[in-house]
Amino acid sequence: MSRSALLDRIGWESHLRPFLFKKLPADTGWSATLGTLCALLFGVMAVSGIFLAMYYNPSPDKAYQSIDYIMNDVALGSLLRGIHHWGAGAMVLFVFLHLLTNFFSGSFKAPRELTWIIGVALFLVTLGLGFTGYLLPWDMKAYWATVVSTNIPRDIPVIGPVITRIALGGDGVSGLTLTRFYAIHTLLLPAVLVVLTAAHIYLMRVHGLAEHQDPAASKDPKPAPAAAEAAPYRFFPEHTWRSSLVFTGVFLGILALAAWGTVPREEIAGTLIESYLPRPEWYYMWLFQMLTYFSGAWETVGSLAIPIVGIALLFCVPFVSGGLRGLANRPVGMAVGVSCIIGIVYLTLTGFEGARPYGQVILTPKVELTAAQTRGLYLYAERECSYCHNILGRGGHRTGPDLANVPGKKRSLDYLVKYVKDPQKVSTTSIMPKYELPDADLRALAEFMLALDFERGPVVSWTRKQALSLSPQAKAALP
Repeated sequence: MSRSALLDRIGWESHLRPFLFKKLPADTGWSATLGTLCALLFGVMAVSGIFLAMYYNPSPDKAYQSIDYIMNDVALGSLLRGIHHWGAGAMVLFVFLHLLTNFFSGSFKAPRELTWIIGVALFLVTLGLGFTGYLLPWDMKAYWATVVSTNIPRDIPVIGPVITRIALGGDGVSGLTLTRFYAIHTLLLPAVLVVLTAAHIYLMRVHGLAEHQDPAASKDPKPAPAAAEAAPYRFFPEHTWRSSLVFTGVFLGILALAAWGTVPREEIAGTLIESYLPRPEWYYMWLFQMLTYFSGAWETVGSLAIPIVGIALLFCVPFVSGGLRGLANRPVGMAVGVSCIIGIVYLTLTGFEGARPYGQVILTPKVELTAAQTRGLYLYAERECSYCHNILGRGGHRTGPDLANVPGKKRSLDYLVKYVKDPQKVSTTSIMPKYELPDADLRALAEFMLALDFERGPVVSWTRKQALSLSPQAKAALP
């Protein structure tokens, strides 16, 4: 078969050549390489994931050990896992940056609305891959981050508990959850990503890259200079060369992190760590931090309402924005976009700042505590109340109210006893768990909370260790 006949059979003249040598806008910048970079990073994740799947066992009694085997016994296994781990973070980052650059450049304008919508869907699928992937190591971080996140939909009326049960494969995180996440991570989401990517590339090639629209130029169009015609910017070789340089730099960075960095790993899921703080991967940290500002009946606002509204607005961007492209032509859109970025960055940074052990400090007034109040202080530390609750703004995770406010609210002893014993019976919006304690211990906790009247004197700071080392009388149940 001749060369020309072979080229005819693979559609070189009619399909491949026009695809490769298609001209792109003359003002195409380096930011246009982000789309190609994201696709290539997905290829890296797919290849490394295939090799990791050859050695991974998605069962609770083997998953953690199979990671050990990959890291210690498989040739280049540690490097392979490092590439997959750091590549996942890089892919989330660059898909987000790709979405961001298209938003600020206004390239979602007609006729590219569907291209933008598919791009948002690709971003969500990428986040889904990250979410389902970090359960697979089956360590403490994976387990508890999944527990927290999969319980968020539970607050949706009627269908919430059903969604949570479907996601978990039961009432809690178990072996069914692990195998379910493994199947979604390795089969379902990659297939969806491939289909959406193909549709995204198709639409991009149909409509082309969006050129910046200059209002003044649109009123008085001028022909392109001859020099621009003599040196066209094409997908191949000019854009391909740029994309190759960017991908090489990013991949070398991932390779360096995989070779010399450390993939974070915690104790196996189920290990008892009293002061353990559940926390997600860095790209979910902003949402994790935002949830700390909502409690009780308002929790659904932070966990469901804001994310759902945010996602809906992302999909609606092409239909609620003006007709002009470019940064200077869309001041309102720019202000909203920059404000959202500042908010996400701030929440992420404060989330990392707050990702430290809680419940290690307990404040009391500098007065002599009664036997019951001392017993209450011990129980407060022993029952991990100091993890969720602050006292004078210190110690807890702010999940519950600041207990320094209890005396000012004039709560009665009986009210506090009933609340600690069964919070939902007293307040249906409470998220505090029940404490099935002896009546004497419940009264001791209540008396301790009523003793937190800081107008009575200076403040004393206890460490949790000090509170747990109180006298045997404090530890013993009161009569």
